[in-house]
Amino acid sequence: MKKEQIKYRFSVKNKDELDYLTHEELLNYVKNLTDNLVQEKPPKNSTNSGIPSGKEINTPKRNQSTRKKGGKSGAVFGHNGTTLKQTDTLCKIIDIEYNINNCKSCGYDLTKIIKKLKEKRQVLDLDLQDTLQKITQYQSYSKECSNCGYNNHDNSYPVIVAPHISYGKNVMAIVVYLNVVHYVSYKRIVETLKTMYKIEISEGTVDNLLKKASKLSQTEITKIVSQLEVSDMVGIDETGVKVNGSRDWNWVFQNDTCTYIVHNESRGTKVINEEFKDGFVNAIVVHDNYSSYSSLIANGEQLCLAHKVRDLNYAIECDNTQVMKNLKLLLKEAMLDHKLDLLQEQREVLKEQYLLMFDKLLKIESIPQSETQKQLNSFKKARDKIFTFLLYSNVPPDNNGSKRAIRNLKVKLKVSQQFKSPQGVKDYATLRSLIDTARKRNMNEFETIINIFSGGSVF
Repeated sequence: MKKEQIKYRFSVKNKDELDYLTHEELLNYVKNLTDNLVQEKPPKNSTNSGIPSGKEINTPKRNQSTRKKGGKSGAVFGHNGTTLKQTDTLCKIIDIEYNINNCKSCGYDLTKIIKKLKEKRQVLDLDLQDTLQKITQYQSYSKECSNCGYNNHDNSYPVIVAPHISYGKNVMAIVVYLNVVHYVSYKRIVETLKTMYKIEISEGTVDNLLKKASKLSQTEITKIVSQLEVSDMVGIDETGVKVNGSRDWNWVFQNDTCTYIVHNESRGTKVINEEFKDGFVNAIVVHDNYSSYSSLIANGEQLCLAHKVRDLNYAIECDNTQVMKNLKLLLKEAMLDHKLDLLQEQREVLKEQYLLMFDKLLKIESIPQSETQKQLNSFKKARDKIFTFLLYSNVPPDNNGSKRAIRNLKVKLKVSQQFKSPQGVKDYATLRSLIDTARKRNMNEFETIINIFSGGSVF
């Protein structure tokens, strides 16, 4: 419930003093009370602002379960379950010895009767012998020229084969997979390799292998950037990242098939200009209207309506005005209509119809300096970026895709608290870009990492 506070800009009288006031003095006193009466605004949370749910204080957790109290256990209704299935690809068959010599019912002799297959059961397991370390020796040769004596050494080793002895692509891929995908710390990676594979490795080596993987991934990262430059939709977002006690920023540029994460000390427009010098001339760019996006080079822009709906929720909690409720309803209906299978001409008409209703709501007068007026002014400035998504079936009305890409970084920071060096966060951003892009293309992320170390083309 909204509380009311009085700003003490004048002398507040007690009950005894009010008895001695004249009618005119009492009216003036009431007017002063009315002029200085303000409402305390409700606290902001993840439902009415951009505050993440993890930073909410003293906020009761919502029950997200759809199962009714007292219902049977198991997956909720609508969940597509999976189960372990038998296969025809077998490595070994073990026949259970038949030890019944006489019929359990009548006692008849069964020894001369041919047995038939009754049931088969399978066990899926790992062959640990195949997962133990193995050493492969690469040998190069030379030939001495009989004419001039020059020693011709054929030194064409694979990229990952370093002088003396080095770790192979599978070991390096496991290190990258555990650290980048599953956020496992250097210390635990060392313990895992020692316990499971009997491989002795140091934390410094783990760091060097991640750096090497990042370096080998640059060709594929260049491909991702090139594909984003010519795509027809790009979502952009940024988030703070702690690096050795300082606050830097990680930016994400993504669509349905690509994810590119880049680290920078700045949150300004120059980051976009440095990474994409020609902008996004073919793309509709989805963003949250932060000031860094004010000078975007793009085919069009779409504001994240998830942000705007949260802002409307806060305005409704503050003022409870009908215009804010109607604006929220209008945005929700537009998001539903976006899912319809429509022709381009129909989409253009639909957008114009929504703009007409939108403009009528924006003309409604509101109390000065209220949250309602603040939101109306914000919508007026962003009018041409609200319903862009209605024209394109592949442009989402929100920037949730970018939020999902950023979430992995936040989980990483929650586990490790911070990155120790700018190079460390850059390497993580590079490898995370590679893995997230592989996921979007339904590629096996572990095999993708192995292909990088093999020197093959991935995308």
